[in-house]
Amino acid sequence: MAISKSTILKILSKAPIGFLFKPFYSGEGSILFMHKVVLNKDKNASRIPLMAANEIEVDFLEKMILFLKKKKYEFISLDELHYRLENPEKKSKKFIVFTFDDGYKDNLTLAYPIFKKHNVPFTIYLTNCYPNKTAKLWWYMLEDILLENTIFSLKVGDLFVEHSCKTQKEKENTFGKLRTLIISSAPEKQNEIIEALEKKYSKSLQTYVENESLNWDEVKKLSEDSLVTIGGHSLNHLTFNKLNKEEILTEVLGSKQEIEKNIDKEVAHFAYPFGTSNEINQREVEILEENTNFKTATTTRMGNIFLDHKQSCFALPRIQVLGNQQNLSILNLYLTGVLPAIKNRFKKIVTL
Repeated sequence: MAISKSTILKILSKAPIGFLFKPFYSGEGSILFMHKVVLNKDKNASRIPLMAANEIEVDFLEKMILFLKKKKYEFISLDELHYRLENPEKKSKKFIVFTFDDGYKDNLTLAYPIFKKHNVPFTIYLTNCYPNKTAKLWWYMLEDILLENTIFSLKVGDLFVEHSCKTQKEKENTFGKLRTLIISSAPEKQNEIIEALEKKYSKSLQTYVENESLNWDEVKKLSEDSLVTIGGHSLNHLTFNKLNKEEILTEVLGSKQEIEKNIDKEVAHFAYPFGTSNEINQREVEILEENTNFKTATTTRMGNIFLDHKQSCFALPRIQVLGNQQNLSILNLYLTGVLPAIKNRFKKIVTL
C-alpha cells in the first residue's frame, strides 16, 4: 500500500533529522514565495486542493514570521540578497526573502499590515495584466465551474473534452488535466479555451480580476514603502517556452517599463511565469540574462540559496509556502534542506 505524501511529511516533520541536512543543504538562506493571503479558511468549504494550496492564512503568515525571528533568521530584500551574492561575507546570518507572485489585492489588505507590523521587507512580483484589469484568472473560474457541475464538457475547434465531476476526486482530477492543457497550450489556443469556458458556463473573467487584483494606485502606494519591492512577472503571465525570443522580451521588457512608469522606480528583479522545468529552461534564462539589466530572476524550482548561486542570478530557486502545508515543522524541513535534498536527489545547488 502506497504511503501518501502528507503522511511522509508528517513522519519527516517529527523525525529529528534536520541537523543532518542543515550543514549541507540549508545554504545561506531561502527565498520563500506565496500567491494569496486569506482570512482563516472555512475547513468545511469545498475547494480544489491545487487552488487552496496557493492560499495561506493571514494568521499563519504572522506565525511564520515569529517562528523565523525566534530561529534568528535575518529578513532581507532582493537587493540585499543580490549584494550578498556579489559580496559574500563569511559571518552573515541565515536570511529569508519573502516574495509574492502575480499581484493579488490581499497582498495589500492582509499581508502588508503584518509585514509592516514586524518591519519585514517583501517583494511583489507583479503581472501587469492584474492592475490593468485584463488578467485571465481562468483558474478561479475553472474551480467554480467544476465545483458547480457534475459533468464537464467543452468543445473548442477540433478539441473535445468531457469528464465526470460527480465526486470530489473527479473534480480534482479534471482540474489537474485542464490546468495542464491550458498551460501547455500556445497563447492563442489558451484564449480560445478560456473564452469557450466563459460562454459555455456563463462566467465572466472580468468579475474575478476586479475582485482579486491590485490596481495601479494600490501598487504605487505599496511601492512608496521602503519595505516593499515591486518586481516584474511579465505582462500577461504566458508560458515562456511557447513564445519566441521577441515575444518573451515584449512580455518582460514591456512589463518592466510599464511598472517603472507607474511607480517611478527601477524594477530590478523578475520572476518567471510558472517557473518549473516544464516552462523555463536554458533558452529562456539566457534570453533574460543577455537582453535585460535585472539583478535577479527567480524560478519555482525548490532549493535554498548558496553563495555559488552568484553564477546563476537569473535562475534562483525558491521555496513555496503552501496552503495545505501550514505547519512550522514542515517549513523547517524546507529551510534545513531536508525536502530540497530529497526532491533534487541530493543535488545541492539548484538552478535549472
